[in-house]
Amino acid sequence: MNTNTSTLKYTKKKSLRKQFIKYRHIFWFIIPALAVTLFWGYTPMIGTLIAFRTKFDLTSFYTPLGSFFDPTANWTLMQFRAIFYDVDFIVALKNTLTISFLKLFICFPLSIITAILLSELNNQKLAKFILIVICLPNFLSWPVVNGIWENLLSIQGGLVNNFLVNNGFLDEPFWFYGSREWFKPLAVFLSAWKGTGWGSIMFYASIMSVDKSYYEAASIEGASKVQKIRYLTLPAIMPMIALMLVMNITYILDAGFEQIFTMMNPETRYSQQIIGTYLYDISIVNQSNIPFAVALGVFNGAIATTFMLSGNALCKKTLGKGLW
Repeated sequence: MNTNTSTLKYTKKKSLRKQFIKYRHIFWFIIPALAVTLFWGYTPMIGTLIAFRTKFDLTSFYTPLGSFFDPTANWTLMQFRAIFYDVDFIVALKNTLTISFLKLFICFPLSIITAILLSELNNQKLAKFILIVICLPNFLSWPVVNGIWENLLSIQGGLVNNFLVNNGFLDEPFWFYGSREWFKPLAVFLSAWKGTGWGSIMFYASIMSVDKSYYEAASIEGASKVQKIRYLTLPAIMPMIALMLVMNITYILDAGFEQIFTMMNPETRYSQQIIGTYLYDISIVNQSNIPFAVALGVFNGAIATTFMLSGNALCKKTLGKGLW
C-alpha cells in the first residue's frame, strides 16, 4: 500500500514537472502579473495592522514602518470596541443600512421588471433600442448626474420646481437637495434612474436565452401573459436573480460613496453621513484617528465577506450554483 502511494506521488510530481517544462514560456507572462497583484493588492493589506495600535502618527517618524514601533503606542483591540460606542458611526450605520435596503427593495426589483417588460414587446429591435437608451445614464459619473438633477430641482428656475409651483402642487419652490427628509428618497431615485437600465441587461439576456417553444406551447394551452411570466420567465431567470441578489447583499454596507458624497451640502453634511463618507472624513479630511478609521474599514470588509460567503453558500444549497 505504501509502495503504491509513493509511486503515485512520484508520478504526479513527474507529471507536474513535465507540464512546467512544457508551458515554461507562459510563466513569463504570469510572473509580472502575479508580482503586480501581490505588490498592489496584498502589500497594502499590511496597513490593516494599524487598526490594532492605540495611535499611529506618521508625522513623528520618517517612515511608516517606524510608526509601527512607536514606543508610546500599544497593540490593542480598543479601536474595534470603540466602533460601537461612537455616536457618529451609529448615525452613519443607520443611514447606510436605510439607503442600502431601500435600493435593494426598490432598484433591484425594478431592473427585473424592466427586463421582463422589454422581453414582452413584440418588436425586439425596439426593445433593444429602449434598453440602450435607458443604459446611457449609467455611463455618466455621479458628479454629472447630481449636477443635472440639482439644476432640474433648483429653487431658482428649476424645471421640476417650476412645474410643481405652476400646477399648484407647491406654494413655493422646495429645495430637495437640502431637505433631510427627502435626502434618502432622492438618493434611491437617482440610483434607480442611473442604474436600472444597466442592471436589467443580465436579466434581459437570460430571458432571451429561454427557448421560445415553451412560450408557444403555453399560448396554445391558453396561458395569459401574466401566467407565462409567473410560470416560465421567472423560474428561468431565478438562478440569475439569486446570484445578483447575493452580489447586492455583499455590498449592503456600501450605500454608494461617490453618489452620497456629491449629493451632500452644508445642510445635510453631518445628518446624512454614511459609513463611506464618515470614513473619508476621519481618515483623509481630518486625519483625527487613523487607527480607528482602519479598524472601521476592516470591520466593513469583514461584514461584506461574511455576507458574500453566507449568500454564496445559500445559493449553492438552494440552486446548486454559486459565485465560484
